[in-house]
Amino acid sequence: MIQIEKFTFNALGENTYVLFDQSKEAVIIDPGCYDKFEQKELSNFIENQGLKVVKLLNTHCHVDHVLGNAFVKQKFGVSLYIHELEVAHLKAVEVYAPMYGFAAYQPSTADFMLKEGDRVTFGNSFLEVIFTPGHSVGHVVFYSEKDGFCINGDVLFAGSVGR
Repeated sequence: MIQIEKFTFNALGENTYVLFDQSKEAVIIDPGCYDKFEQKELSNFIENQGLKVVKLLNTHCHVDHVLGNAFVKQKFGVSLYIHELEVAHLKAVEVYAPMYGFAAYQPSTADFMLKEGDRVTFGNSFLEVIFTPGHSVGHVVFYSEKDGFCINGDVLFAGSVGR
């Protein structure tokens, strides 16, 4: 069974997720951890749980969802997975991040491209990739039918749609 730990990071209140199973392998989804305190909070949880991070996933590449990409890639030595239509968005963050108050943003690059129907595996578990453009052109969600949940990035907001 997949366990989910949620963190709310950065000034925009973005949700970052750590998913793991009994194998202790984990994936991090949408790391919004911007400052050293937030990075330490994420790292401490992973270390305290004895987890091995094996992949970094972005639902989409808006600034609030990618602020911690470079940190996670470096700290845990993992690859970044995004939809190919998000590459331009990821590159653009470096240009506009300072306008949102994130002058210390560290850019990152994607290592693998996701597409509809892919399976993201970790430990004894997997997530299905569902292409959900709208909020962003290459937005994806990560769905576990077995465990009955979906990590949906910004496709849906509580009481609203993803703008």
